[in-house]
Formats: sequence, C-alpha cells, structure tokens
Amino acid sequence: MYHGTPNDDPVSKYSIRANLFNDHLQYLKKNNWNTILFKELNNLSKYPEKTVVLTFDDGYADNFESAFLPLVKHNMKATWFITTDSIGKHAHWMGTPTLQTQMLTAEQIINMKNAGMEIGSHTCSHPDLTKLNYQQQKNEMIRSKKILESLISCKISSFAYPYGRQNNDSIRAVKYSDYQLACTVNPGDFNSEKNPLLVKRITIFATDSAATMARKLAFADNDVGWKKMTGYYYQRVKDKLAGKL
Repeated sequence: MYHGTPNDDPVSKYSIRANLFNDHLQYLKKNNWNTILFKELNNLSKYPEKTVVLTFDDGYADNFESAFLPLVKHNMKATWFITTDSIGKHAHWMGTPTLQTQMLTAEQIINMKNAGMEIGSHTCSHPDLTKLNYQQQKNEMIRSKKILESLISCKISSFAYPYGRQNNDSIRAVKYSDYQLACTVNPGDFNSEKNPLLVKRITIFATDSAATMARKLAFADNDVGWKKMTGYYYQRVKDKLAGKL
C-alpha cells in the first residue's frame, strides 16, 4: 500500500520519495517479481508464487509522473483507489493545500486506465466509514462507483476502506454495492484472510528502503525491524536444534 510519491521529502509518513519508490521497482524487477492488478487476485492460482499487487490510495497527482510512468517503463501494473470528490482538486484530509495534496485529474486517470492500470474506489469524500450509518456508507460506495465507471467506461470492482477503517455495516454496504474485492490496512498476505472484502495489505512508510520492502514481502508484515528479525531467526535456530524443523 502506497500513497503519495513526491520528489521532495514527504509530509506524510505514508508517502515515499519518488527516487525511493524507483528503488522498490528496481528491486522487484531484479528479483523477478510479477505484478498484477488487485482485481486479478480472484484468479491468483494462474500466477507465479512471486506475485505482488501494488496499490495506491487516494490518487495523488505526483503518482502520475513518479509512479505510473515508471511502472509503464518497467512493464508493471498497479491499482489506484480514487477518492472521487477530490479528482483534480486537493486532499482535504491532509490539511492546508500544498503540491503534495494535489490530486490526479480526470484525464490522467483515464490515461492510466487505458495503459493497463486498474482504477478502484476509495469513496467520494474519504470519510471514516465507522462514523457513518449504513445508508451513508452505501451512498459513498455507490456514488463513487458510478462516477468512476462513467469516467473510464469500465466496471469498477475493487474498493479500499479510507483509513483502513470498517465495521459490519461497511462489509454489508460494500457487498450491496457490488464490489468483488475490498482491502484493509491490516498486514498479511492474500491467503491469510478468507473474506474477499477484508483483503490484507502491507503498508509502505516514508522511510522504507528497498531492503525494508523486501523484508516486508518475505514476512507479509509491517514490522520487520531488526529486533523482530533477530528474534525470529533465534527461534528458528532453537526449533532446529530441538528437532522441530
């Protein structure tokens, strides 16, 4: 899960500098990772084991130059979850408008879809869904879906919960709105969650190097600090000596 990809130091801990994101792509390419769209997880068995889905939440304008174009260059794919009320505007949840809060335009989104990227919904107004009632949640999901389908002339089947927050009404609303897959921000690989409307994702933070990203891929976890890694390998050695491996 990525967010913004600015050329300057990111103002959000969830965004990452463009040059660091490029390092991530170089690592994936060098190590033969296959990228697919989020919606293609429904047919995961047809893809190799080293398969990853790259997702971008919100739809920041800097993604076009610093993520979309590099992905095309490397013949890779990704999924963008768009907040429809902010298309061509600013991310109001980020506070004072700056270059880093500028959002993708409608034309850019169409170009990305035509180049093979997936466009998914991230609601209309980026609310905390747990603070809305069932009908309000449905309205956010259905209206954003219709706006995007009208924009790109393509069925929208993927959804991401803003802030990763959802409740039972959210699950009901997503299902009613005819989304096939929806993702959270809970860490884990795809097979660790059986509900297709609660797909897990690994969060990429501003300071994550390519090496950190590689460990996150290996362990399907957000916490891959050396303290945790040392503990993991220590336990592996203990289990091996005890004949458990």
